[in-house]
Amino acid sequence: VLIAASIKLIRKMDENVVAIQSFADGRLGCGTIYKAANFKYYGFHYTRFLRNRRTGEFTHEQILTNTTSPSVYVRSNVAFLLGDLEVFVVKTYRYIYPLCKHFQFKTKEKPYPEYDKGMEQIEWERDRRKIKANIISLLDKLVA
Repeated sequence: VLIAASIKLIRKMDENVVAIQSFADGRLGCGTIYKAANFKYYGFHYTRFLRNRRTGEFTHEQILTNTTSPSVYVRSNVAFLLGDLEVFVVKTYRYIYPLCKHFQFKTKEKPYPEYDKGMEQIEWERDRRKIKANIISLLDKLVA
């Protein structure tokens, strides 16, 4: 009901929107609700998530590689260097709901995936010297 109402609202708000894209987090499932809502399936990619060993909190890898908050970047990378973060790879499933009959996505639609969920722990090799240098540089800027 919520998805149907949202689609109707998007159509009313902007007639130039040609499609709605959404992603399903493979830690929780493969997006069965999108299949039920008639979204088309366009495959998956792998995403890294990090779990803090002390708090159990999960975060996306982007917090370690691309953030607008220097303090969050520093804190997260220090946690990585200290070994506080476990790294997991997760499937992220892509679904698109076309709002226009002429909509064409750059890749072909695929059959819906079999039900799957979970994550796999991996080792993430990063250049620790570069991380340390970036942290020192950011800390110098924060102090200055």
